[in-house]
Amino acid sequence: MKDLGHGANVDLMAKTFNKNTEDIIDFSSNINPKVVPNLEKYILEGLNKCKSYPDINYTSLRKNIGHYININPDFIIPGNGATEIIYLLMKNIKKRLAILNPTFSEYERGAKLNNLEVISFMLNKNDEFSINMDEIEEKIDEFDSLFICNPNNPTGKVKNIEKLLKLMSKHNKLLIVDETFMEFVYEEEKYSLIKYVDKYENIFIIKAVTKFFGMPGLRLGYGVTSNKKLIEDIYKYKEPWSVNSFADTLSNYIFNDKDYINLSKEYYINEREYMLNDLRKIKSLEVYDTDTNFILIRLKDKKAEELKLQLFKGSNILIRDASNFIGLDENYIRIAIKSHEENIVILKELNRILGE
Repeated sequence: MKDLGHGANVDLMAKTFNKNTEDIIDFSSNINPKVVPNLEKYILEGLNKCKSYPDINYTSLRKNIGHYININPDFIIPGNGATEIIYLLMKNIKKRLAILNPTFSEYERGAKLNNLEVISFMLNKNDEFSINMDEIEEKIDEFDSLFICNPNNPTGKVKNIEKLLKLMSKHNKLLIVDETFMEFVYEEEKYSLIKYVDKYENIFIIKAVTKFFGMPGLRLGYGVTSNKKLIEDIYKYKEPWSVNSFADTLSNYIFNDKDYINLSKEYYINEREYMLNDLRKIKSLEVYDTDTNFILIRLKDKKAEELKLQLFKGSNILIRDASNFIGLDENYIRIAIKSHEENIVILKELNRILGE
């Protein structure tokens, strides 16, 4: 199998170093550690429904998602994870795609597998990974669509991109926004472009259910757009029944669990501050601000791969070596914000290895 360069390679690392996967604390994967209440009950209900095919039109699922984000269900395309939506989209956009890097590698991989021409723009890492609007405007005729991850992976920062939306609309270009981590953001409604979907047909937004709700193995994501032609074109390629009965059933419950949603949001507001404050006490680290459930860090005196191995072999901790993100080098790592108890463990080990 080809190594696609993502986090969460727990099984491979455990096998390589003769460890038990149950002993590993995985800080490479950005997942909410809080478990949805009554999850087992919902899973059993989904199991009972496995005797029949899921609804090929995803009627109930789209309705549940639409209610959750206050959007017309007709604008929603469910998928087997956000990645399925990314790959379907790549089959249905024009030939020239601009991507803002550093970012999730599957955008470029999906584009190249579909023979798209990729143009790379770089976020300015010397200015809090800001967007160079002047450069984008200068080169606006060189691409047909632009892909941005907001909040960004791996930086964790969210941007107000309304100016970018207006620029793209003015030039009749498609703006693709991956909002996979938007629910972790404080006052997300200020930054999400969901509120503009009705008004602008040149927006395509990608969302993931399973990051915020802590169930990556469930594989549930969706795309949102009011562009009817794009929706119709995507459905021409979309495989039937790609969303299973478990995901369909869970959608009846998880989006309505306001206590779980609010407690998760409140947890990350407090835990982000705690993690950032303690990490910044380690002088050999440059710690970037974050609005999400992970933190980008530059190591001043050590290579990412070296620290990754030290933490894994000595402490059963797996972090994300972020050196393979375009625009980052061998000194960058990314760590998830997990449970408070697990966060204490990694802070202690980082202090032990890197502290003075």
